[in-house]
Amino acid sequence: MSLVAKAAINPLEGNADDINDGGAKVTSGPFWPEIRLADLRLRMRLNGLVTTDRLNESATEAVVYVNKQLADWKFNQAGYAALEDVPAEVINDTTVLVFRYRRAVYSIAKALLTEGYRDFDTTAQGEKHAQALTSQIDTLWRDGNWAIRDIQNLSRGLAELV
Repeated sequence: MSLVAKAAINPLEGNADDINDGGAKVTSGPFWPEIRLADLRLRMRLNGLVTTDRLNESATEAVVYVNKQLADWKFNQAGYAALEDVPAEVINDTTVLVFRYRRAVYSIAKALLTEGYRDFDTTAQGEKHAQALTSQIDTLWRDGNWAIRDIQNLSRGLAELV
C-alpha cells in the first residue's frame, strides 16, 4: 500500500521572504539575557509572514511570562548580576541556564504567535488545520515550561487535576 500526497505540505510560516528586524530585541533588566528577534526567527523558523511588530509583541509577552515564573528562583540568586553569572555548565560558550531561558522564551513566543493562526478559517478544512495547530501549540508550551522547570531544577512532571 502506498500514499500519494496531492499537494505540497507547507510549514505554518508558508513561503515568504526572510525579514530584517533591524536589530530589534527585547530586554528585561540586567539579570536576564536579551532576546534578539533575528535569533528567535532563526531558531523557531519564522520568516517574513510574521511582522517585526507582531514578533516583538509575542516575544515581549513571552519574556514577561517566563520572568514571572522564575521570579522566586531569581530572588534566590542574590549576589549574581546576570543569569550568565549563576554557576552552571557551559556548552558552546553559553551557560545551560541562558540556553534554557532563551528556549523557554522562544517556545512560548512561537506558541503565542501560533495561537493567533487558529481563528482565520471556520471551514471544515480550517477546523482540521486548527486542530493540527493546537497540537503544535501544546508542544511549544510544554517545551517552554520544561525549560523553566529545568532552570529551577524541578522535575518536568506536570499534572493537572480536574
